[in-house]
Amino acid sequence: MGRAISYHALLKLLLPEDWRQANVFQVGLEREMLRLDGAELAQTPHPAGWGSPLTHPTITLDFSAAQPELVSPPQQSLSELLDYMQDLHAYVARQLPENELLWFPSMPPALHDAQIQIADFGPSHTGQFKTIYRQGLAHRYGKKMQVISGIHFNFSWQQSFWQRLHERVGDSRSLGVFSSENYLALMRNYLRLSWLLAYLIGASPAVDRSFVKRQTSELSALKEQTLFGPYATSLRMSRIGYVNSSRCNAHVSYNSVTDYLSSLYQAISTECPGFSLIETRGSDGSWRQLNTHLLQIENEHYALIRPKQVPLPGERPFQAVRSRGVSYVEVRAIDNQPDTPIGVHGYQLDFVRLFLLYCLLYPNPPLDREQEQENNFNHQQAALLGRQPDLLLRRQGEEIRLQDWGLSVLAEMQPLAELMDQHSQTQTFGDALARMEGLLRDASLTPSARALEALQQADQEYLEWGMERSAEHQSDLRQHPLSGLREAEFQAQTQQSLQQQAEMEAQNTGDFESYLKHYTRLKPDGLLQEAD
Repeated sequence: MGRAISYHALLKLLLPEDWRQANVFQVGLEREMLRLDGAELAQTPHPAGWGSPLTHPTITLDFSAAQPELVSPPQQSLSELLDYMQDLHAYVARQLPENELLWFPSMPPALHDAQIQIADFGPSHTGQFKTIYRQGLAHRYGKKMQVISGIHFNFSWQQSFWQRLHERVGDSRSLGVFSSENYLALMRNYLRLSWLLAYLIGASPAVDRSFVKRQTSELSALKEQTLFGPYATSLRMSRIGYVNSSRCNAHVSYNSVTDYLSSLYQAISTECPGFSLIETRGSDGSWRQLNTHLLQIENEHYALIRPKQVPLPGERPFQAVRSRGVSYVEVRAIDNQPDTPIGVHGYQLDFVRLFLLYCLLYPNPPLDREQEQENNFNHQQAALLGRQPDLLLRRQGEEIRLQDWGLSVLAEMQPLAELMDQHSQTQTFGDALARMEGLLRDASLTPSARALEALQQADQEYLEWGMERSAEHQSDLRQHPLSGLREAEFQAQTQQSLQQQAEMEAQNTGDFESYLKHYTRLKPDGLLQEAD
């Protein structure tokens, strides 16, 4: 986008029809949980009623065989998305054996590595690939980190919005390049301000003692088996939770699509001495990881937000973005909210939508290494200490109170919320913004504070508290009415997925090593075509 146009000037430049088009979008959710048998991870096979995790479009597995991941298809409205996820959760809960329980919080219960079975996707080449990739994650980072669960929010504007914006700012690039580059620009501002989402939506202030290898100054003992951060908002998204290994650093740049692809290519094709010690195959010939690169594949880049393009069959994510640009963003910094069965509230997603639009329209210069370090510092501060009174962050080298900075950002978002509400004839964005302003003014209202207060009032260990909340949610979901049409849809997906997996396995040809060599063949040239 033309950097000469200021944020407020851009708001005035856009016409009513442009704001209506800004409300034309697609959204999707991916939600991870754990499956328990009693107080421990289930060791039973993937429930038959869930179909094949390899080919099922909405019920798959994340890292562990006991870690279901529920995926919505793209929806045209948030209400449709939330309704779909409510139905999908209800269907999944009903298919679960009576003695098993879905664990709903983000941070796992008490567990040991031996309990964590890696997801098995079957003997097809694609299935083996997925399982070996997870073997590599286990060797690189440990199994416990991989069973942390959360929510990914997928978001895109449809072409009509990009066409309007492209016309208004008078950009000379093609529409496809314009939209791709602006998704990257959005992500740069998102990374500058990710601390705000940690504070406002983080909901994982406590953890079972078994998860933490060594105690840190940010954690205190709440009970014998429970540790908590007195001011923490999101242990999941902190250095205590889900992070890339310190053995090798894979730096991925968001300064342009070309920079992103070039740096990602380096990460998925460069050897890491630390990971070379693990070896690709053990002495018995069994696979331990796909390769010894900084990242085995693109998915191993654990970013707070990622640019995405839907791959074609057999196509790598890298190749998809290189060939067709960025079509949506994947927001990965949302904790499972322990007070709702589907893990997220509608008003939170309303705010995230407004936040993403703000990040797009606000000036978004390139990030240098110093700025990236400042962004990381701010995010960690908010995740580990966000509710601490007068907590200081860093903005362009100077200290600023988290509350002051957050309130100034929300104030800048206010005219944007008013414009969006005016042209959608709702109070959706104004209401979401007002609710978030309340959280900034009173930290005790944040999801993390409320979760911690509930845990303390229950006077229970984290495991006991989590199991009680999970049992309540599961009971509610099993009573949720499913239409006959929706239930038939889910049942058909289950049967089709089993048939598709059987067909894939029957069509296996050649050996896995040849398949892997073909899949990992990449060329860094032609990073983004100047075409729509």
